[in-house]
Amino acid sequence: MRIIVTCQDLKELHHAKAIQLALLDLVQDYFNQLRVELEDKAKGEFRLGRDGYIVVLEVGDNVRALGNVGLSPKRGGLLGSCPEYVELLDIGEGLQAYKIAVLYDNDYMMTFFTQAGAHDEEVEQ
Repeated sequence: MRIIVTCQDLKELHHAKAIQLALLDLVQDYFNQLRVELEDKAKGEFRLGRDGYIVVLEVGDNVRALGNVGLSPKRGGLLGSCPEYVELLDIGEGLQAYKIAVLYDNDYMMTFFTQAGAHDEEVEQ
């Protein structure tokens, strides 16, 4: 699991080549979109957090136990949440990714990205 709050987080992921480049480019585009939409609220360096942040789920991450990002294992983690939307995106190179937006309250939304096919069948459904 990779948590993205600042532009520096994205730079480190690019440098480490920890996430497939096509998926990382998608995440970076979304980060930049949020920067444009939320920049009036930012003082100093732009950072996500107050309104929610971006989480990239990787192969092997337990999506049923995401307590460290506010989704209780007792409630099933991501599977027990009620996403605002789930979007299947073509990211190039024949790959697809899911973009999942979970509204925690009126002002806080977490956005999860994960490569399609990275999790078990129940998660994919």
